[in-house]
Amino acid sequence: MAALPAHPAELPECPALRPLLPAFVEQELPASDSAAVAAHLPRCPACRQQVQQLRTLLHALDDEPLLLPPPTLRDALLAAIAHEKQHLPASAATPAETPRPGRVLPLWEASPAGAWLRVAASVALLAMGMVLGLLLRPGQPEVARQPAPDSGVAARLTAAMVQSAPASRRLSLVSAVPAEVQPGDPAVQVLITLLNADPNPNVRLAAAEALFQLRTDPRVGPALVQALPNQTDPNVQLTLIELLTTLRDKRAVAPLEQLARQPGVLPPVRQQAERGLGLLI
Repeated sequence: MAALPAHPAELPECPALRPLLPAFVEQELPASDSAAVAAHLPRCPACRQQVQQLRTLLHALDDEPLLLPPPTLRDALLAAIAHEKQHLPASAATPAETPRPGRVLPLWEASPAGAWLRVAASVALLAMGMVLGLLLRPGQPEVARQPAPDSGVAARLTAAMVQSAPASRRLSLVSAVPAEVQPGDPAVQVLITLLNADPNPNVRLAAAEALFQLRTDPRVGPALVQALPNQTDPNVQLTLIELLTTLRDKRAVAPLEQLARQPGVLPPVRQQAERGLGLLI
């Protein structure tokens, strides 16, 4: 990816670190480079803004969930099968002579062209079987496959978790929550669950920022405090420390002290925790 344009307020190390930001967002940097970027971000608003923009851009490119065939296709297929059965010729209903045993020809005994034909046929049969299985599976409720269009925000977030939607889908839903709900909405509790349990650190980070925008909800402050000791991603740790420091929440003192003394914590995270303690104590 090409280097991002220079920022007028850049720090001396910005030109060297800016090309690393896309890989930092994708968590593909070596540990030493990742630590250098993590140490730089708290001091550089320009690079923090670019990281946020890159996170939104790169994860919006993930594949969207697979669209299932409409329910009407299943009914049409069953009706077509029934129609064909009714119009079969009489001779087709009589038992045919016993077929002679066939010989299974392994792919490695066939010619190259025949092998490719067999592989193509196998793939086609597998794909057809999967589609027919979805269409003909008895008792499969359509509502369970795809949430209703008029579902609430909390329902859409919950469905994305239960159905293991792509990270880009979860990220998009989480980022839109503050503009769609008010403090006290059930979606706040779903955001808290995502902050603590989502496997993708970018989704957890977006959940923390969305909760901060809904901070007048009484559940938000305690949730951010309780989430800090459970986080291992340095970017999420740094963001939570910044949010708790901004909230001036005294309940964050204990987890900040624990994080500052915890072995294996990156130096930038430890330093940020110590700065937060200095502001809260």
